[in-house]
Amino acid sequence: MTQRPGGQIDVFGELGAATSRFADLVGQATGDEAVPACEGWTVRDLAVHLGAIHRWAAAIVIGGQRVPEPTPLIAGPIGSWYAGTAEALLAVLRAVSPDEIVPNFSRIDETAAFWPRRQLHETTVHVVDLQQALGHGAGQWAVPAQIAADGIDEVLRIFFPRLTAGGRGPDVRSRIRFVAADLDRSWIIAPGEGESDPPVQMPPTAEADAVVTGSASDLYLALWHRVPPESLQFQGDDGLALLAGRTTP
Repeated sequence: MTQRPGGQIDVFGELGAATSRFADLVGQATGDEAVPACEGWTVRDLAVHLGAIHRWAAAIVIGGQRVPEPTPLIAGPIGSWYAGTAEALLAVLRAVSPDEIVPNFSRIDETAAFWPRRQLHETTVHVVDLQQALGHGAGQWAVPAQIAADGIDEVLRIFFPRLTAGGRGPDVRSRIRFVAADLDRSWIIAPGEGESDPPVQMPPTAEADAVVTGSASDLYLALWHRVPPESLQFQGDDGLALLAGRTTP
């Protein structure tokens, strides 16, 4: 039986916690703070972006078809607008059976269960962005290990093929093992058969040519370019080359 996306974690509970945390952080900001990971953006820009993504996801799930990302018209404080949008997202996601056929941008896991997981990781990464924008220390950025592990799987299974299909594939030169030292868990990614084929995941027992080791949180955030590669340990050069290039949209 195929496991639902995010099946190892309480996706709804974690998404609710992440959206609440994001709203709390927005409330601590003036809105004008620069977001280091999103060049040219302010905290307000980031909140508008995430709220628009939530509305887009909700529209796809409730309508059962692909729709363009909306351009929201915001009245009132941005924090209140975001909190209301997040509440509406959760209501929509809970209202639809996770097994219902719902499209997504990847054309993988095309059921409603895809979207709570995707919104969890979208929000989790942007919570880190807000913490960085507000000057919080690196020790406060850590993502819970099980959420981070699920996010690593999402990047490898969903975003690597998506990037390749768009002609911007990740630089996977050999078999690379990612080791989450705090979970005793690993993933192996290998080059596709042809130059235009996406990288493929190998069984964790397969041989690897290069190894990248760190906490699940650091691996996850490095794949999203939110922490530097120096936070990880490398055996061989190919893992560092991969993380130095494009790994996510």
